[in-house]
Amino acid sequence: MLAGALVIAAAACGGDDDSSTSANGGQSDQTTATTEAASANAVVKTSESDLGDILTTKDGMTVYGFKNDMNGTSSCVDGCATAWPPVAVDSNQLPAGLDADVFAVITRPDGTFQLKAGDWPLYTFMGDSSAGQTNGQGTGGVWFVVKPDGSLNQGDAASSSDSTEDSSSGDYSY
Repeated sequence: MLAGALVIAAAACGGDDDSSTSANGGQSDQTTATTEAASANAVVKTSESDLGDILTTKDGMTVYGFKNDMNGTSSCVDGCATAWPPVAVDSNQLPAGLDADVFAVITRPDGTFQLKAGDWPLYTFMGDSSAGQTNGQGTGGVWFVVKPDGSLNQGDAASSSDSTEDSSSGDYSY
């Protein structure tokens, strides 16, 4: 049984430690600082887990994809979105620090904006009470953690679950 939070470590997003000298003196340092600031403010990041490298929110909460979402469109609304909160963003513009080859922003049915990786709108899970937990992995056979490349990790499910999932509605109940 998974009893505690998993220890996670953020992977550097472009913090290339290049020792070459810039012809204009400190511009490369300024660019690195800007890149690091953008990465620190990113909505999601890469973290290590017992399921391998996965996406988490900047606060370390595991990010999931829902196999019932089709064509990159969110179908998780109402009670589903309460149990599986969307990874919201402020506008339809991709937040700084995210790779446009992997990430995009979609408009949800309620008009709010949600981050998407690969083909999958992104969600967290109310059953994960602390950073690093992956309790939603495999829930209902339709919820899976998202890998840094935007694909779903459909490997092993979390080893414990105190929840049941009605996969037709996506509702979570104790």
